[in-house]
Amino acid sequence: MGLHKIAGWEIEEDPFVLIGIHASVEPYRMAFLINRHLKISFKREARDQDVNMQEYVAQFPVYLYEDVEHNVNLILVANHCKAQHKEVSSSGSLFDNEEPTVVKTTLIKEYRKVDYLIKIEKDAEHYPLEKLLKDIIEIPQVISVYEIDYLSIKHSDNLIFE
Repeated sequence: MGLHKIAGWEIEEDPFVLIGIHASVEPYRMAFLINRHLKISFKREARDQDVNMQEYVAQFPVYLYEDVEHNVNLILVANHCKAQHKEVSSSGSLFDNEEPTVVKTTLIKEYRKVDYLIKIEKDAEHYPLEKLLKDIIEIPQVISVYEIDYLSIKHSDNLIFE
């Protein structure tokens, strides 16, 4: 649990657990596979996770599951997405043409090789994490799954989903 100080105020962050998943499937397919194998119900959020970069805005698809039994939200988000990057290319004529190019970007740069993240908005002691990890690794399309140390992430603001 992190503690931030802002001009004399102390703000305590809510504890959470972060899981990394390696699987080479599309985000909607990953949500479907987890739903089917774990008998839960991840649903696509109306809004994507927007991350503003200098040259583009990256939009990462977000899926939410409200676990009523454990009173916690689980959020599945793709760690990679493609964004439109605009660069001006000169054709030697009087007018410049703007050609959009596709840029592949990552939500959590420290874990570039992770394909998906699951954020569990609860402390690890109060959620059956080991069972969740064992259930996810049994999905045939999943290569590996493990808990991520979220304290090593520089831009943890990208993990605030609202």
